[in-house]
Amino acid sequence: MNAKRSGALPDEDIGLPDGSASTPAKAKAPRRSPGKRNAVATRQRILEVAMGEFAEHGYSGSRIERISASADVNVGMIYHYFGNKDDLYLAALESSYKIIRDREQTLDVNEADPMLALKALIELTFDFLSTDPHFVRLIMNENLMMGRTAQRSSTIPYMTRPLLESLRTILKRGQREKVFHRNIDAENFYVSILGLCFIHVSNRYTLSSMFQHDFAAPDWLERRKAVVVDVLTSYIATGK
Repeated sequence: MNAKRSGALPDEDIGLPDGSASTPAKAKAPRRSPGKRNAVATRQRILEVAMGEFAEHGYSGSRIERISASADVNVGMIYHYFGNKDDLYLAALESSYKIIRDREQTLDVNEADPMLALKALIELTFDFLSTDPHFVRLIMNENLMMGRTAQRSSTIPYMTRPLLESLRTILKRGQREKVFHRNIDAENFYVSILGLCFIHVSNRYTLSSMFQHDFAAPDWLERRKAVVVDVLTSYIATGK
């Protein structure tokens, strides 16, 4: 790219490489589309690197220069897209939440058997927290900071509403069909799901040392998941 073309960002569309005039037919094409696609890809790449950086080093220990190098963009580009470190951290936190919220939306809760739907939600949560490389550590770091950044977000509560509505649908239908015997608050029950699916990940290393085996081992995780599903479904199931 010619460095003298002022005002153009590295991933923006700046016209034909040789500077020649386009033909009338080509002039009708939406020339900004490649730049927009590149901008979206660049922003997403920065976010993915930032999630890893903040998860590994926390907010205070993270460095914009490392994010810049790993994302293969200059520091100015990061500030162009995100403004400052605080806003980049907020965007990374929101992006991490979005991954699990999007996966939850793939569940069929309107037609599925309520017990099967509940099991699917528990298993999805368990598998996500056990395998996602960043989410648990980001949440742990954010709680060490008293949730100061999450409190700034209107996106995180907004993304959580469909989850609670889905869980309410499952629980209410289970009661109507006499599959569930407890009238339990969806938010309260989800905290129980999250707690049982979270502790073995957040405390993985100390638990592994205590019990002298790997709490990230696939066979142990499968056995643990079966226990978590049984504990939660047994608590509200009719006849148990």
